[in-house]
Amino acid sequence: MSTLTDQDVLDRVAAREPDIRAVSAFVLAHPELGHDEHATSRELADRLERAGYQVQRGAGDLATAFRAELATGRPGGTVGLLAVYDAAPAHRTSDGATVPTHSCGHSAQSAGVLGAALALADLRDSLTGTVVVVGCPADEIHAPGTQRLGSGKALTAARGVWRGVDAALYAHPEFLDAVWSESLEMRRETAVVSGGRTLRNDLEPVPYAAFRRLGALLQTLDRSRVMVETVVLDGDVEEGSGLSLRAQFLVFATSAEEIDTLLEPVRQALPDAVWERGNAIEAIRPDARVTAVVQDALAAAGRPVRLGVPPLPFATDFGNVTRVVPAALIGVGRPDGWAFHTEGGEPQFAGPEGAAMARGIAEVLALAGRRLTA
Repeated sequence: MSTLTDQDVLDRVAAREPDIRAVSAFVLAHPELGHDEHATSRELADRLERAGYQVQRGAGDLATAFRAELATGRPGGTVGLLAVYDAAPAHRTSDGATVPTHSCGHSAQSAGVLGAALALADLRDSLTGTVVVVGCPADEIHAPGTQRLGSGKALTAARGVWRGVDAALYAHPEFLDAVWSESLEMRRETAVVSGGRTLRNDLEPVPYAAFRRLGALLQTLDRSRVMVETVVLDGDVEEGSGLSLRAQFLVFATSAEEIDTLLEPVRQALPDAVWERGNAIEAIRPDARVTAVVQDALAAAGRPVRLGVPPLPFATDFGNVTRVVPAALIGVGRPDGWAFHTEGGEPQFAGPEGAAMARGIAEVLALAGRRLTA
């Protein structure tokens, strides 16, 4: 086994540039929503399999998840690289239509992960330990499948897919190069107010009254912490027939107790509601050792390391992964930023900015992977 240098790793990533571009183009051409990413998950798994990875498809009983493993046969650490590949259900401002689009950078993210994994496979004779790639469906929390079945990273964490991994790495396009140590928690809560419809103008149906109170309350809520995801008023059309209001909320906070506190005014405004609680998204739990390794890898990739990074102002289900394995949430930055979840996002990631980002993610993950398997 020869001594492996950072330049060796960077050279192998550069050699895999055609694969990185091909994966990015494939993902962009196949925008699939959470838990429906059949073409993209198959494409990624197939490429890993051809490179020598042992691939378990349908990992964690999730149809579009996979776990791919490359064991060198020599003692060392096991590093897990996390890939996401679902599209965002974008609500167009022009006509109100909801369309799947890669406006959040998952084309660059998954291409970068594949580039790192393929480069490390090329270097297997000089590596120790094991490289694992976990393909996680349903990153976008507001996709119908994610709402119905749960988010992929949280589900893989709960179902043992990360078992045996010593360090998990999740890199995502961001505004700066960083390793985050704090994020918010999140919980989805749904209120259902049931009643009957009346065609009389002198009576107010219970769901109508709840809808009116909810509308007034929205003027007072902190929209960054209590987000109204959907509101649906639905029922039959005859006098005395059934009618219901279903209001879905995303609540972000620093603790489960704060989530309950933020939700209390909503509960008071909807006293007739029956509440349904969704799965909780945990805050990330940083690991000092993995963080230090990733910061060193960022520096080796020529990216300035920023310390004292402010907390993420949102939640990520990677927090659930950090509760079962030491991990690092990595931002690979672009100073001009990204038009995330807007109509300008996909063209950015389909252009030269996206290609450069995929290459950057591959470099950082390959360099960190080499360090963590040593």
